[in-house]
Amino acid sequence: MPQITIAALNVPNWQGNTAGISLRIYANAPFTAQSGTVYGMGAQNNPAALGTFFQSIACTVADGVLTIPAFTLDSTADSPDNPAATYSAVLWDGASGQKIQSFGTFSSFALAANTPTTWAAIFLAEATD
Repeated sequence: MPQITIAALNVPNWQGNTAGISLRIYANAPFTAQSGTVYGMGAQNNPAALGTFFQSIACTVADGVLTIPAFTLDSTADSPDNPAATYSAVLWDGASGQKIQSFGTFSSFALAANTPTTWAAIFLAEATD
């Protein structure tokens, strides 16, 4: 099963809270990864809902720069049961328990086994699909 490592990213001019910020990755539809791992569909707008599945990546803020560390995700495009599966990325404020905003230039993105490992490349790939 291809695990895609997405490189760390610094986001300058961060104006929000400086503690408890995370990037949550949600599956937009259920899918099975090549490894056999089953992903349920996440519920971004109702975090208390039964069936809320997401991966949370703790971010840091220093001197007005939000840093999203490197992390890995399973590829979606080679799923045996739902190769059209995608993820969404959402910045989350842990202190208030609220969604801050969607992250990136697209509301969702797929990951092929050979996906480039930077956010810029992922969003560029979405723009050309």
